Amino acid sequence: MNILKSKNIILYEILVAIFIFTIIYFIVANHISYSFSYDEKLALYESKINLITSCAEIYAQKNMDLFNEKDTVYITVNDLVESGLIDADDESGNVKDPSSDVKTLNDIKIRISYKNDKISSKILTN
Repeated sequence: MNILKSKNIILYEILVAIFIFTIIYFIVANHISYSFSYDEKLALYESKINLITSCAEIYAQKNMDLFNEKDTVYITVNDLVESGLIDADDESGNVKDPSSDVKTLNDIKIRISYKNDKISSKILTN
């Protein structure tokens, strides 16, 4: 009779250990899976912002007379659309925000600086 009780205790201990391991496994796997998630809208938004920054520097190179009186100028994405450096997403001249169905990027301000023969640009508002 003692042997049956000890076999049952070992069986219960194994089942409890498997149960606890399974719970820990699912918690850890769920937590780790979020680390590998990919947000396509965020990636498109960042790509569009990088494009705007690059086009702003090209805009400055084409219009060096902007820096005759000052080292820093401010433009908007709408200025880049009007100069033909960025294509609008519709006939109204709007550059759509990839992270939103409603917002546009036309009013984003860009600071362009010209110092030490180097042009740099930075997005000021999102």
